[in-house]
Amino acid sequence: MTVVADAGPLIALAKVGGLSVLFSVFPEILIPPAVYAEAVAVGLQRGEPDASALAEHHKRGELRVVTPSADLPEPPPHLGLGERQAIRLALERAADWLLVDDSDARRFAAETFRSSAVDTRIKGALGVIVSAHLAGRLALQDALSLVETMKQRPDIWISRELCRRVAELLESP
Repeated sequence: MTVVADAGPLIALAKVGGLSVLFSVFPEILIPPAVYAEAVAVGLQRGEPDASALAEHHKRGELRVVTPSADLPEPPPHLGLGERQAIRLALERAADWLLVDDSDARRFAAETFRSSAVDTRIKGALGVIVSAHLAGRLALQDALSLVETMKQRPDIWISRELCRRVAELLESP
């Protein structure tokens, strides 16, 4: 299975102690250089614990840096370099999954994959938590705790409303 990630889900899951959950669902994740720079290199310079955790997964080969061959044709101006590179890498590799949280990047990726006839599916940090729970790799209370922690952290930019809806989904029979 080929999985490509943008920085957002990696950082969010690292900040809440959810990397073991991520790698239980996706044992190897490809990231482009801009995502490595944003999620790992810059964080290490700042002494961020989440960057250190991601660096460990990189050292173990679970997080692998791969350079896409080109940039996207005419990406929206508001997409960051990491998002553009991740979408391009997912497209080039015909990835099974692209992990990205930003809603504009998700929409652009979906349109790009559809127009290129690529079946890459898109999921964010919350989707990883739900997938881990549904696969039996994460107990309900642990999944709810991760979602609640994301909801409470001001340095994770996932809407409180979306976190609330995901918690409700997890709790529904």
